[in-house]
Amino acid sequence: MEKGVNQPFSEHIIEATKSVFAMMAGLDIEKDKVVVSNTDKVKGDVTGVIGLSNDRLKGSIAISFPEELGKSVVANMLSMESEQISEDDLKDGIGEITNMIAGDLNNRIGSIFKMSLPNIITGKGHLISLSNKGTPVAFKFLVNDQTFYILGTFEEKN
Repeated sequence: MEKGVNQPFSEHIIEATKSVFAMMAGLDIEKDKVVVSNTDKVKGDVTGVIGLSNDRLKGSIAISFPEELGKSVVANMLSMESEQISEDDLKDGIGEITNMIAGDLNNRIGSIFKMSLPNIITGKGHLISLSNKGTPVAFKFLVNDQTFYILGTFEEKN
C-alpha cells in the first residue's frame, strides 16, 4: 500500500460521511474538495479523532467543526434547537458522529480494522495534525453553507 489514504479509501470516507450525516442528522452534505498534502493541519473548534489499526496498517481519522456547525449537527441528531445543546451534548454528539463515520468506513472496506474510542478536542480555532508518517488527506465538506473537515491518514506498520 502506498503511503497516505489511497483513492478507494478516499471514496469510502466521502460516502461514509454522507451516509452518516443523512441518517443521523437528516443533513445532505456535499464534498467541496479533497487535498492530499503533507501540510496536514485543519482548523476547528470541536474535533473528534479515532484510531484504526490491524496487523498491517494503522491510521487516524479526525472530523473538525466550527462550534456553531457542530451544535447544529448535534441538535439535528437529538431533535433539539442549537441553543439547547450543552458542551457535554456537543462532545458526546461529535464523538458519536466520529465513531459512526469510522465504523461505516470500516464496514465499506470489509471490517478490516479495530477501532479505538473517539477522543474529543475542544477549543476555539485549534489546529489538528495527525502524526502518522503517511501523507494525510483533508476532505472539505459543506453543509448549510458552512464548512467542516475530515482529515485521514493511514500507513503500513513497521
